[in-house]
Amino acid sequence: MSKIFSIFIALIILTSCNISSESEKIAGEWLREGSRLGKGYMIGDKKDSNIAKEFMDAYENMDAQLMVDLSADTVKFHPADIGGVFDIDMTNTDFIVERQSNWDSISRDYIFIMPLNMEDSDGRLVTTAFTETRYLKDSSTETIIFYERLYIDEQDQIARVVQYSRPPNE
Repeated sequence: MSKIFSIFIALIILTSCNISSESEKIAGEWLREGSRLGKGYMIGDKKDSNIAKEFMDAYENMDAQLMVDLSADTVKFHPADIGGVFDIDMTNTDFIVERQSNWDSISRDYIFIMPLNMEDSDGRLVTTAFTETRYLKDSSTETIIFYERLYIDEQDQIARVVQYSRPPNE
């Protein structure tokens, strides 16, 4: 009886301890600031994946108004097709409509969508890769593989889009 009681007490102690198998693991390093030891990344929240996916689906569906609704008033845009960083006014649909003006439709095939948080920071981003096929108004198509990072602000809106691209293996 004494052994059973001891085991029972040990089980209560173990279950009452705040032991989590889901502890936040930190991996990788952000080295952009020039330091040798940068901040690490942790897996982000599923909510961030959903925000990014809704934004990306709006682009694929050519729903410029939904993209505006999901964006901060100004979005920093690092396009894959030209060098530079641009402050995009996202209080209206003008930029999106112009960007998509030569296309009839878009189709995307997602490879992955990964939400990340930066260590010791409020930084939230979603990294994704996908193949995009654009159906142009002249009846031609173009296919591009994108690697994209979407940064999400404190109001759960897209605040920065960084793109890299390459042609597909054909």
